[in-house]
Formats: sequence, C-alpha cells, structure tokens
Amino acid sequence: MRRFLIVYICLLVACAFAQKMQAQSVADIAKSDSCLIEAQMAYNLRLAEQTKEFCNKAISFNQNNDAAYYLLAKVALVEDNLKEAENNLLRAVSIDSANYYYLSTLGAVYIETKDILAAIKTFNKITELFPTRKEAYLNLVNLYIPRGQTDKALEVADRLEKKIGVNEVSTITRFRTYSMLRDSQSAIKALKEADSVMPNPTYKSYLGELYYDLGKDSLALESFSNALIEDPDYAPALYGKMQIYGKNKNYALYLSYLKTFLGKNSENFSLKKSLIEQAMANPVFYQEYRQQLADCILEITKADPSDSSAAISGAIYLSRLGNTKEAEAILNNILKHYPGDTTIYMNLVSFLYGTQNWERLEVFADSTITLLPDLKPTLFMYKGLSQFHLKKYDDAIKTFLSEEKFLKKNKDTLSLLQIYSIVGDMFHSKKDNASCFKYYNKALKLNPKEAGVLNNYAWYLISNTPKEQLRKKDLDKALAMSRTAVEVSPGEASFLDTYAWILYLKGDFAQSKKYFLQAIGYGGDNNYGILERYADLLAKLKEKDLAAFYYKKAMLKAIEEGELDATENIQNKMQRVQAEETQLNEQ
Repeated sequence: MRRFLIVYICLLVACAFAQKMQAQSVADIAKSDSCLIEAQMAYNLRLAEQTKEFCNKAISFNQNNDAAYYLLAKVALVEDNLKEAENNLLRAVSIDSANYYYLSTLGAVYIETKDILAAIKTFNKITELFPTRKEAYLNLVNLYIPRGQTDKALEVADRLEKKIGVNEVSTITRFRTYSMLRDSQSAIKALKEADSVMPNPTYKSYLGELYYDLGKDSLALESFSNALIEDPDYAPALYGKMQIYGKNKNYALYLSYLKTFLGKNSENFSLKKSLIEQAMANPVFYQEYRQQLADCILEITKADPSDSSAAISGAIYLSRLGNTKEAEAILNNILKHYPGDTTIYMNLVSFLYGTQNWERLEVFADSTITLLPDLKPTLFMYKGLSQFHLKKYDDAIKTFLSEEKFLKKNKDTLSLLQIYSIVGDMFHSKKDNASCFKYYNKALKLNPKEAGVLNNYAWYLISNTPKEQLRKKDLDKALAMSRTAVEVSPGEASFLDTYAWILYLKGDFAQSKKYFLQAIGYGGDNNYGILERYADLLAKLKEKDLAAFYYKKAMLKAIEEGELDATENIQNKMQRVQAEETQLNEQ
C-alpha cells in the first residue's frame, strides 16, 4: 500500500511539473512574439541595431521563431552581409521548410553569392511546393539561359505550361531560347502560337523586334502597329515604330513617335537622354527640325514635373536649341517642388550664367544668398560677374571686395587671387589704371606667376599710350611680365600677341615677327587685333604686299564682329600700304 502511495505522489509531482513547463512555454512564446513585433517596428523605421536586438530577444524566448531569423536575414541583406543573411535564412527554412518567402529570398542570396547550383536546387524546390508561382520558374530560366543550358530552360517552360497553360513566362522563355540558338523561325512560331491563344502586345512587340533584326521592316511595322491596337500606350511598340521611321528617314513620323515616347513617365530616363543626344548629334536633322525637337524635349519635363533630373537636363537641351525662355520656365517650376534644394538652385545659377541672362542672374544670385547663406562663397562671384557684364562696375567691385576679409580669414588664396584679378580688370574698365595695378599687384603677391594677370598688366602698361610717350621702365617691366606669362602658358595666342607687340615697341622686329607667327599659328588668325598688329609689323619691315594681305584679313574679321571703327581704321592702313607699294612699283 505504501509503495502505491509513493508512486501516486510521484505521478502527481510529474503532472504538476509538466503543467508548469507547458505554462512556461506558452508564456515564452508570447514574449517572443511580442519582441518580434517590436523588431518589425524598428525595421520599418530602419533602425538596424534595435531590430537585431529585439530579434535576438525573440529567439532567446523561442528558439523556433523562424520569423525572427527571417527578419535578421533581411537586416543582413540591407547591410550587404550575404553570409549572415544566408545563415539566418537557413535557420528559418530548417524550422519552416515550406515557406515561399524564406526559400525565394534564400535563392536570391545564392544568386548574389554565385552559388548557382544551390540557387537552382532552391528554385526547383519552390516549383515543386508552389507549382503555379511563375517567379520561381522565371528565376530558373534566368539561371539556365545565360549559361547556355537551353534544353533545361525549355524544360522549365514545358513544366510551367503544363501547370497553368499558355502564359507569358513560358512563351518568352521559348522566344529567348530560340533567339539565343539563332532559330528565328521557331522563335516567331512560339510567339504567334501564344498570341493566337492569349493576345498580348508583348508578343507582338517581340515579333516586331525579330522582324526588324531580320531586315523585314514592313512586317516589323505591322507587328508594332498590332501591339498598339491592343494597347495604344505600349512603350516598346512605340519605340520600335520610332526606330524604323528614323532608320528610313521618315522624320515627321519619327518625331511624332519620339514625342509620345519621351512623354512616358514609366520609361528609363537615361534612354530618353540617349535618344535626344542622338537626334542632336545629327547636324542636318538638328538644323531642320530644331523646333519639333524642342517640343519633344518639353515632353520629358512634362512626364513628371517634379523630376529634377529631367527638368535640369531638359533645360540644358532647350538652351542649346536656343529656347532659353522655355528652359528657364522649367527650372523656375522645379524650384516650387524643391524649395531650398542647393543643387537645383546652383543649376539654375549656372544656367543663367551660361545663357548670359545677367539681369536675372544678379537678382537671383542675391536672393539665393539670403535664402541659402551656405552658398554665399560661390554665389557672390556670380553676382559680381553679372554686375560686371551689366557695366555696374562700382557695384561689382563692392560685391567682390565684400568677401575679402572672410577669404583672408579662411586663407582661401585661390578665391582671393580671382577677386583681385577681376577687380583689377574692372578698374581698368573704369579707366582707373592706378587702382587696376594696385589689385594686380595684390594678385601677384599671392602668385607671382599668374599668367592672366601678368599678361593683362603688361598690356595695360603699354596700350593706349603713344609709342613716343612710353617710358623705358614701363616697357622693360611689361616685357618681363609678358615673357613670364608666355613661359608659364606657352601656346596662348593672346599672351604671344602681347609679347610680340612689346618686342615691336622696343624695336626688336625679328623676335616680334617670330612671336606674332606663333600667335597666329595658335589661333590668332581669328582675332582682328592680332592680325592688324602683325600687319603693322610687316609694314614697318616694308613687306607691303604681305602687310596689305593681313590688313585685309583683319578688316574682314572686324566686319564679321561688327567693329565699325576698327574696320575703318584697318581699311585706311591697308589703302596706305597699297598706295605706297604702287608708288614704289612706278618708280
């Protein structure tokens, strides 16, 4: 009896213990699920460390929480830690081996890690568990075809078609496979058969591409047109027809389809840019159809008015076509969508500078400095340059020098050098050479070999002063500075011209001729001033015929640039040397 009692008591204790363990397990699972909810919230907020912390807590309460392992895998993928993602996905799959999302994500990881055999095995398993999930079949096809396993790709297409009938994945698989095998007839047959069962603009567009590649433009056009009957907005068919019309130089229809295609918001922006670049690269087409092309470009910006990349690119293209008002309107509109966006503001500033809209640039740069003070170190330069071009020299000088203390404090010698050089130029424009040279000297203290400053300094020292009034020390100083500029920047036509002219003024005609010829060789033959001065030297050397020839070239360039006073002066010189040459011949 006593023995029976002991056994009975043990059974009671065991039952109580089991009940306690069961209660503990339910409680732990509840805690684990609660932690998982917190982890998901952290993941949604992109808080990676908190997500991992809650997931690990969830697992500590319940080792079989597959969802926690899956969430840890997703975090690892965000952090580009593929090995960690794979390990956590394998844990999740070991707990729930029939979860589509676990398996498909694991397969994607295998593709990334180039473990192709494991990827194929995983996606094949998915097709067995989920025989109607087309994505798994498509992944298998994309693994087989690039590796030349065309028989296996066709086998996948057959398996899928047996499960769900004619479908796009199996049809396109056959099309891709036969195309790879260069079996055009089988590819055409596959598309036509599928289209007869399940009409689809995709099949018709692929047919159009096949015919186009085979040089059968009329059949290609027919296929693309049939696709557009089913779906008038089907972009691949629009693109196909556009390409055929462009190839055959039917530009009216080409532009019509280009305009429609560019207006598609869903289409790749880089492809749109490429099409515009191609059109603008053809000079004949560009000149004849500029306005129609501008209308097409406007469609890019209309497709998504808030797309800043499209707006900026469109504005640049339009400005190149001469449609600056439309371009500016587009950029003004994009500012409404992104108030305070520094990149867009700077693009508009650059645009205004490039189109030489000085009035607008001065106001816009000034208002932007107030709105975006961090851009002031760049914007004050634009403001000052716009004032300079508007001949508001005093305002421009004030604008540039307003930043002098700031730049000195930050030891920004490059910007200071630019400012002193520009301010010197402005004082020269005001005919205040004393102040001009003062700022040039400041610039040269920062960089004694700043070629542009040296050249201008030298030129202003000797220009606008009659030769007989030039002081020897000024000529010597100008010659030294000009020589340095030529040494620092050889091949610069304007620098060579300055040096050659100073040598002429000093009476060194042989060296002067040498450097004038270099100046002309480096592009100076497009500058009427250089040509005129070289002709002056030739006249001095009594090479009258050659002097008359270069005076004539200089006069034609001056006429081309609308410089009437210079034209008259050069013409007088030319007539004088021609008369002297005639008189000499008569003697």
